Amino acid sequence: MERLDEAIFLALNFDGGSAIDQAMFIISGRLTWLPLYLLIIYLIWRRYGWRTTLFAVLLIAAAVGLADQICNLFKNGLQMLRPNHDADVMPLMHFPLRDGVPFVNKGLYGTVSAHASTTTAIAYLAHSFIHERLWHTAGAVAAATVAVSFVQRRWFTIVAFVWVAIICYSRIYLGAHFPSQVLAGIALGVLIGAAGVFVARRCGLYNEPQK
Repeated sequence: MERLDEAIFLALNFDGGSAIDQAMFIISGRLTWLPLYLLIIYLIWRRYGWRTTLFAVLLIAAAVGLADQICNLFKNGLQMLRPNHDADVMPLMHFPLRDGVPFVNKGLYGTVSAHASTTTAIAYLAHSFIHERLWHTAGAVAAATVAVSFVQRRWFTIVAFVWVAIICYSRIYLGAHFPSQVLAGIALGVLIGAAGVFVARRCGLYNEPQK
């Protein structure tokens, strides 16, 4: 499995030239997506009003903090090297240039991708609030929920999916994570997102809009 992971990583970590290098740095930047975060807040506010929006933002922030801390626990506990610190992979991989210097992460370990986990958790919870009626009708069956919402309001589903996908890919392109580490981050984000949906239901946040 380790060799397969490395092979997939090397296939995805190609030299795209300076334009792609810089684009991936921008995509991987957390502040880059501030307009999307504001759009999510607006869409929740439009449906529920400020009271529920405040609780939703606090819940999403808590999910992000939890995902980040769990990722740190895995990184410090299992201590799996990032690709750009792995002596077996480094000679074969592409190092994107940042300010003319090959980029290498300061942190040695990337067991579970924090970018992947936090982004997935945000997308999962945001999707649940924006499509609250579909969550009520589909219940806990995530696959059915996504399928129904894709047909009913596919634009946000597409935005959320593309957003998570390109951020996850940017982490591979930049040499920060192996594919398995990104997948682990996505899985963690889904679990935390599902836990957040459970909390939101228990607190009645998906009830009738409270303006």
